[in-house]
Amino acid sequence: MIDLSKYRLIDLSYELVPGERKIDGRYLHGQPLWGRPIEVQEFIAYSARMHFIQGQSHSGTHAEASYKYSETGDDVASIPVESYLGEAVACNFTTKKAGEVVTEEDFERAGVKSGDIVLAWGSQDTVSDPPYATVEAIDWLVETKIKLMGAENLRLSPPGTPYGLGDADGKLLLGGVALADGLLGLDQIKKSRVFFIALPTKLRRVTAAWTRAIALEEI
Repeated sequence: MIDLSKYRLIDLSYELVPGERKIDGRYLHGQPLWGRPIEVQEFIAYSARMHFIQGQSHSGTHAEASYKYSETGDDVASIPVESYLGEAVACNFTTKKAGEVVTEEDFERAGVKSGDIVLAWGSQDTVSDPPYATVEAIDWLVETKIKLMGAENLRLSPPGTPYGLGDADGKLLLGGVALADGLLGLDQIKKSRVFFIALPTKLRRVTAAWTRAIALEEI
């Protein structure tokens, strides 16, 4: 049995506030994140309040799968559940300046190895022009066979890289690396390694699904 008293639980997820249409016709306005609204509609079933949900699955904190770029790729439910939890290496790149590159040597120095979940982040001070991973660094991560990538305040592709198969998202997902996108608060992590969990809903035919991402850090 895991003794959770020996760990600090770190929440790494955005809060989503949908607009809600009440059954009596009232409407409660939401707070769209990144310009991507989520709407819920109240209904009653089994004498209980329930909701229909309509929203973009790539809003907030979410896990992604290769179906995003390939018709024959895995949807979220097809990715092995082990990909979304496990030992994660913390790559703190907050000393990187605005627009500075992050190289494969930087990831190596952080201790990235095969089978790792990689959590990488830059400084809040460089949000407007964050550091970015080089093409070679992403290729190295794929070749190293990490199992999941998550980042915050850090571009995974050089500025100006067209979206699609050639950017980091496409390379990672099609290279067998799951993604945890929209992480928040990675700078709360203080140790070099944590246990990361970001289990998405077991939903077929979607490229992404919401998740409550957390890290367990030994005290």
